[in-house]
Amino acid sequence: MRARLNGIFALVLAAAVAASAAYAADTIGLARKLVGYTGGVSLILRNFEGGMAASVQAPDIFRQSFEQALADNVQTLAAADEDLAKAYARLYSADQMSAEIAFYESPEGQNIMTKSRDTFGVVVWPDPGTPGLTAEQSAALVKFHETVKRRAAIAAGNSEATDAIMTAETDALVKIRSAAFANYCKIRDCKAEKVSPPPQ
Repeated sequence: MRARLNGIFALVLAAAVAASAAYAADTIGLARKLVGYTGGVSLILRNFEGGMAASVQAPDIFRQSFEQALADNVQTLAAADEDLAKAYARLYSADQMSAEIAFYESPEGQNIMTKSRDTFGVVVWPDPGTPGLTAEQSAALVKFHETVKRRAAIAAGNSEATDAIMTAETDALVKIRSAAFANYCKIRDCKAEKVSPPPQ
């Protein structure tokens, strides 16, 4: 009898472990998808690009140098995005991430993203009351904004996870920034322009 109970317990434990592993795999999968939809570390870097370009005498050449730095450091960006996804998986529930992903994959979200890319070259989320939006798009945007605010509130309440997110972003930023300035100085006379590339 005891052997039978032990066998049943072992089966239940194995099933629980398998379910936990499947849940974890599902969560990291959602986290990777969310990182992809939100632009990942590359978008964070591009938010700094304009300021960096403005600090040199030839902004257009710096932008070319920045693009080259991104192309030369694809593995760095991929690793940073994976670290970001792991942090998201620890921080956000599957339901939280699924709710946001659902908007990105909805007809309304897809339409807004396509129109924004065609107009601005990047995704710029409009205000729900922006003229030209359908009633369905406005309603979807309202829910989306609420979902993003909830995610921000969750992150603000967990300093450890926030630190992990910041580390993933900052490490990539430092490397790409250094490479971009190094590329720029191969073309321009940085000494004459008094540009000091940051250390790599």
